[in-house]
Amino acid sequence: MARRTDGGWPDGPRSHPVRRRRRTRRVIPAVALGAMALGVAGCLVMLPAVSDACQSVPAASDVSATRVAAAISRGSDVLIVGDSYTTGRGSYDGTHGWAQDLATERGWDATIDGVPGTGYVNTGATNSTRWNYVSRIERSAALDPQLVIVQGSQNDWLVSAATLEARVERTLRTAQRQWPRAVVVAVGPSAPQPRAESTAGISSAVAAGARAAGVPYVDPLDGQWFTAMNSASYAAPDGQHLNDAGYLYLAGRIEDSLDELATPAQGEQCA
Repeated sequence: MARRTDGGWPDGPRSHPVRRRRRTRRVIPAVALGAMALGVAGCLVMLPAVSDACQSVPAASDVSATRVAAAISRGSDVLIVGDSYTTGRGSYDGTHGWAQDLATERGWDATIDGVPGTGYVNTGATNSTRWNYVSRIERSAALDPQLVIVQGSQNDWLVSAATLEARVERTLRTAQRQWPRAVVVAVGPSAPQPRAESTAGISSAVAAGARAAGVPYVDPLDGQWFTAMNSASYAAPDGQHLNDAGYLYLAGRIEDSLDELATPAQGEQCA
């Protein structure tokens, strides 16, 4: 069961969790079926997808595969902290993003803490540091998660690389210190094209901060998850967020990356 703590906008964040069950939407979008048909017609069409899959293996860390496998298993207690992508802005009702899809698919007991406009540094519309990632993680100290996923954030675009890297390291180390038995994973910016290209500096800084903290980093930009070919199908009308198919696709890619962390030998075959 997934628990939300964002409260959604425009009412603003709430401090108490909102409990709700979510229906499974594990379906293949029509555009995906069309892509599969094209793949049958011409094998060359499938070559970039194979390359992308190899590129999406998460960055190495000192976290063992055994620990990751236990943390991502069915029924695990999971905390997911992020921005509007974690909230689900752009989905059919604006409240069902990749985190809800992934938690349902994996059968996690998840606390989903998404606040639009926020990031490691950015406070969004709140204009209060109470809503950046490290502050929200500190306020979740009563939880006992086996897995902590920190997502994003595209919103840290006005921050210098050095400032962002330092804040990422501080945030992730806070999570490690607060829950020493938990596996902490950082997931970088995951915007559709052409917005994705503008997040390159953010992704590099988050990757550096995660590396300094010894936390595995899942890099959608380097993995080319969203390309010029698929972004039109996965982007919400605003071009900044994802639609239902896009969030379902993102959940699948993050799930694959977590599985790669749990079985690193498979990732080595892509080298």
